[in-house]
Amino acid sequence: MHLLRLLRRLLRPQRKRIAILLAAILAATVVEVALWPAVFGAFIKVLQLAEGALPAKGGLLKGAIEWLDRLLPRSDEQRRKAVLVIAAATVLIAFLRALLTYCRDYLGQYVGGRALIDLRLQLFTRLQHLSLAFYESQRVGDLMSRLTTDVALVQQLVTAEMTNYLAAPPVILLGLAAMFLIEWKLSLFVIIFAPLTSYVISRSGRRIGRLTRSQQERIGDLNARLHERLASIRIIQSFAREDYEVDQFRRLNESTFGAVMRVARVGALAPQAIQFLSTSALVIAASYAGFLVIGKQLDLAVLAAYFVLTQRVGIYFVKFGSLQLRVNQSLSALGRIHEVLSHEAEVSERPDAKPLPCLRGSVRFREVTFRYAGGEAVLQGVNLEIAPGEVVALVGPSGAGKTSLANLVMRFYDPTEGSVEIDGCDLREVTLGSLRAQIGLVPQETTLFGGTIRENILYGRVDAPDDEVVSAAKAANAHEFILALPQGYDTEVGERGVKLSGGQRQRIAIARAVLKDPRILILDEATSSLDAQSEALVQEALERLMNGRTTLVIAHRLSTIRRATRIVVLSDGRVVEQGRHQELLAAGGTYSRLYGIQQDLEAGVFESEGGVAEAPPAGKLPESRLG
Repeated sequence: MHLLRLLRRLLRPQRKRIAILLAAILAATVVEVALWPAVFGAFIKVLQLAEGALPAKGGLLKGAIEWLDRLLPRSDEQRRKAVLVIAAATVLIAFLRALLTYCRDYLGQYVGGRALIDLRLQLFTRLQHLSLAFYESQRVGDLMSRLTTDVALVQQLVTAEMTNYLAAPPVILLGLAAMFLIEWKLSLFVIIFAPLTSYVISRSGRRIGRLTRSQQERIGDLNARLHERLASIRIIQSFAREDYEVDQFRRLNESTFGAVMRVARVGALAPQAIQFLSTSALVIAASYAGFLVIGKQLDLAVLAAYFVLTQRVGIYFVKFGSLQLRVNQSLSALGRIHEVLSHEAEVSERPDAKPLPCLRGSVRFREVTFRYAGGEAVLQGVNLEIAPGEVVALVGPSGAGKTSLANLVMRFYDPTEGSVEIDGCDLREVTLGSLRAQIGLVPQETTLFGGTIRENILYGRVDAPDDEVVSAAKAANAHEFILALPQGYDTEVGERGVKLSGGQRQRIAIARAVLKDPRILILDEATSSLDAQSEALVQEALERLMNGRTTLVIAHRLSTIRRATRIVVLSDGRVVEQGRHQELLAAGGTYSRLYGIQQDLEAGVFESEGGVAEAPPAGKLPESRLG
C-alpha cells in the first residue's frame, strides 16, 4: 500500500493530463473491441455471394444480425459501393486508432517522465537531508545504484509501459463481454485457459519481483565495490594488488550476472507460456467455430468479426502478462527507493522550530552524553562553556570524543542526554538552516567539487560578487597561486580537487569559509596532513579566519594549541583538564603526558626504560597521541 501511495503522490500533479490519458485509453478501447471487428465483419458479409445462403445465427446478437442482414446490398453494383464505403470507414477508423494511440503514448510518456523526474529529485533531496548516522550504515555505491538502476527500472512502469498496462484491462474485459454477446459457446472455449494463464502471470510476477530485488542488491554491491576501489586506486597500486582486485571484481561481476540471468530466465519463459496458452485456447475455439460454420449454425461474417475481436483481446492479454512481469520488477525497485524516501532522519527540525538570530557565539554543553546507534557512550556528562570569540582547542587520545563534540555543535547528531546551546538556545529548538548558516567548518580532508576554483569558493555564499571572492582568496593566502594557474579563478580543479596540492585545496576551503563569514568556526585538524611550508601558509590564513570568531579546534599541531585561549582535554568521553598550554604542562596530567609523547614522535626519539634512545619495535607505536 505504501508503494501505491508513493505512486499517487508522484502522479497527483498530473491529474488533468491523466484524465485526458484515461479518456484516450477508453476511446481507443472502443475502437479495438467494437469498430475494428465490426467493419471487418461487415466486409466479409458484403462479400458473401449467395443471398441468404447462411442463416443469420450469432448467439445473443441473433436479432441484431438479422436486422443488419436486411440492410445489406443485394446487387453486385451495390456491393461494390459498399466495399468502397467499408474501405473508407476502415481507413478512417485506422486514422482514429493511430491518433488515439499517439495521444495515449505521448501523454503516457509525459506523465511518466515527469513523475520520474520528480521521483529522482525527491530521492536526491531526501539523501541531502538525511543525517550522518544514515550514511554511516550505507555505502555510496549502493545509494548510487538506487539513484540510477532502480530509477531506470521504475521508468518502465511510469512511461510508455504504463499506458499499455492501463490500456490492456479495459480491452480484455470489454472484449470478453463483446465476445460473449456475439457467441457465448465459443467464448467458453476461449476463456477456459484463463485461470491457468492468470496463475502463470501471478506466480511469475511474484518470483520476478523477488529475483529483481536480489539482482538490484547485487548491482548495488558491484557499484559500491567499484566506487570504493576507484577512489582508492593509489593504495591498490602501492600494494601491487591490481590482479587481486581484478579477481575479486570478476567474482562479484559473475555473481551479479547470475542474478541478472535468473531474472531474464523468468522474464523470457513466462511470456512464452502465456502465448502458448492463449494460442491453444484460440485453436480450440477456431476448431469448434469451424464445426458451427460447416453445420450452418454460425454466419461466416460473424465468425470473422469474432476472431478479429479475439485476436485483439489475445494480443492485449499476452501483452498484459508480459507487462505484469515488468511491473513487478518496477515495484521491487520502487520498494528499494521507498526505503530511502521513508527513512526518518535522526536529526530533524521540530514543527515549531524558530530561525536562530544573528549569533554572538557562545556555546554551552549541559550534561551531554552521546552514543552512536548501537554503540557505547563516546561522551559522558560533558559540561563545557565557550565564550563568544574564544578559541578552544580540543585534545585527547584517539576516540576521546573530540570530533563527536564538534559534530554536536553542527547538529549533525543530537545528544543522547543533555543539551547543546548556542547563545542560550537549545539547538533542537532552532531551524537547521539558520544554525548551519552561521557555523563554518574546515575539515582535515578537504572536499572540493568538480568545477572551477571560483565555483568552489562561491559555495560559501553563491551570490557573492567577484571582488568578495578575491578578498576571501587573499585572506586565505590563495590569491597568488590562483593567479599563477593558466585560467586563474576559472581553472578546473578536477574531481575532489585532484589537480591541486593538499595545501592549495586547504586554502580554497578556507577561502570558502571566509566568504561564508560564520560567527562560529570549527577546525577539524585542518593542518595535520600538510608539509611545513603549506602549513605555515594555511596557519596564517586560519588565524585571519579565527579572528573575532568563536572557534573550536580539534587540535593536532602544537602551533594551533599554543595560540588557543583555552585547551580542553578529553579522555574516555569526559573533560579531564582545562587551561592554557603552560598551565596544563605544569599540572603534569593527561595533557602533559600527551604533549611529551608528541614531542618524542616529532623528534623521532623514544626513551626506553633504561634511558637508552631507541626506535620502537616494528609495528609498535605509542597508543596515545595528541589529536
